[in-house]
Amino acid sequence: MTLLPVFVALVVCWVALRGFLAYPLLSGPVKAVALCCAPGAALAWLAVMTADDAFLFPETAPCPAEPLREGVIGDGAVRGVSTPFPPRAYCLWEDGTVYSLAPTAEALFWGCFAVTAVSLALGLWHALRAPRALLRPAVTADPLRRKAAEGQSNWPTR
Repeated sequence: MTLLPVFVALVVCWVALRGFLAYPLLSGPVKAVALCCAPGAALAWLAVMTADDAFLFPETAPCPAEPLREGVIGDGAVRGVSTPFPPRAYCLWEDGTVYSLAPTAEALFWGCFAVTAVSLALGLWHALRAPRALLRPAVTADPLRRKAAEGQSNWPTR
């Protein structure tokens, strides 16, 4: 039963993406920036999720087990914490002190997430407002115009 919501979400996102790409009032560079924000958000999320990992160089861990000076950041044992959504990585000491590890990556994620969400909402709005705009030009044209336009279109004809 969990596959049905996932499938519905994928179909809605596909229709929204098609609607966004078919939206006539946006120029190509605006669409390119919006499409590049989705991988940007994924990379920023990955940077936040791995910010507290010290598997490669344990001696240079982002959450030091012993502070450089007593009482500078926090006292007691420390552990790195990262939450998947909302993406956040921080060091948490026993006394409750919290030190954020990747604030720039978090801000980049939220900026790219907002641009992607607005783009998909705009595309879904366009798809619901003008559903025939999502069809290929060869399908929407009447047969006489299609016959005259053969060879001039990039779309395959029947």
